[in-house]
Amino acid sequence: MAKFEFPSLVIETESIRIREEKVLVVSFLGQITNTNAYEINRSISSVFKDGIYNIILDLSKLEYINSIGVATLIGIIRTVEAENGKLRIGGLNHFLENVIQLMDLPKKIHIHHSKQEAILSWV
Repeated sequence: MAKFEFPSLVIETESIRIREEKVLVVSFLGQITNTNAYEINRSISSVFKDGIYNIILDLSKLEYINSIGVATLIGIIRTVEAENGKLRIGGLNHFLENVIQLMDLPKKIHIHHSKQEAILSWV
């Protein structure tokens, strides 16, 4: 498990196994704001340092995201797609649900109400 700390935000990663596949759960805790967004965007690639491209983004504790944060999520999605990985998003509050809907995500990105639902739906 890795932990990345920024002003107003912590990103935690945990490697789990789902149906014989290695999956990285990436949890965002706090806020992506103007004070931390550029630093997060610069260092988010370290999430992939172990070469795991099957990702569950746990956004259940992400309280706020700005446009740079949205770009960061899109960067993660593009990296996963480029490496032929799978991605699920779990745990959206009402605000984040609206933001995610505006992102026009690829059809193969599945959105779930919780991290647990994303894990259970893994195929």
